[in-house]
Amino acid sequence: MRSLLVASVNHWGSPIGGTTQDNWVYRLWNITYYIAIPLGAVVIGLIFWCAFRYHERRGDEHIPRQVQYHVPLEVFYTLVPLVLVTVLFVYTYKAENSVDALNKPALVVRVDAFQWGWHFTYPNGYQVLGSVAAEPNIQSKDLPVLTLPAGETVQVNLFSEDVNHSFYVPKFMFKRDAIQGINNSFDLNISPSIAGERFIGECTQFCGVYHPYMRFWVQIMPAASFKTWLASHHGLSATQAEGS
Repeated sequence: MRSLLVASVNHWGSPIGGTTQDNWVYRLWNITYYIAIPLGAVVIGLIFWCAFRYHERRGDEHIPRQVQYHVPLEVFYTLVPLVLVTVLFVYTYKAENSVDALNKPALVVRVDAFQWGWHFTYPNGYQVLGSVAAEPNIQSKDLPVLTLPAGETVQVNLFSEDVNHSFYVPKFMFKRDAIQGINNSFDLNISPSIAGERFIGECTQFCGVYHPYMRFWVQIMPAASFKTWLASHHGLSATQAEGS
């Protein structure tokens, strides 16, 4: 618990990502707090100071000097927000460009979202299909597995077979909508430090009655092990999350 609290304070509550693309997202998270906390402290401090310094005192009916304007102060509180918004805009622009950039991939995986499940297709024709049962269980571990290599550029071509869905993996600090008729491609460069681990993914776009159960696993493998794994898998692997 103590280590979790320390990590939350050190990272301003941000999760620790696992891809190259999330570096700029993490920087944007941090710069937002570096601006928001001092600014909030100044504003709250001034509110309390004014309330204490200028509150009406018993028996004092003196009317304070009336001021219509104060040009230096007005220039200050106009320019400072503009500067802060400009800094956030620049960081946001760079973060979006970093996340959206497409490079030459070592692997291309097609991901199709549907009501209510996932269909993963690899270049050699191997497919993973997973859907929910008629009476699904949110605790089900029998989910479709998206296996990806670490240390290489993976391009995901994201599609929807019906309504809008979204591809969200908290560990990647990334979400992308799956929209009918649109190929929403994105790159992932997964850190070798998380090879061998498994993370949950889910749909975060409300897509119907079984939306909460539309989940999947992401299994990370070392690049060499992934090539061996993919060469040994063919055909279709279908799973259905057990019911409650």
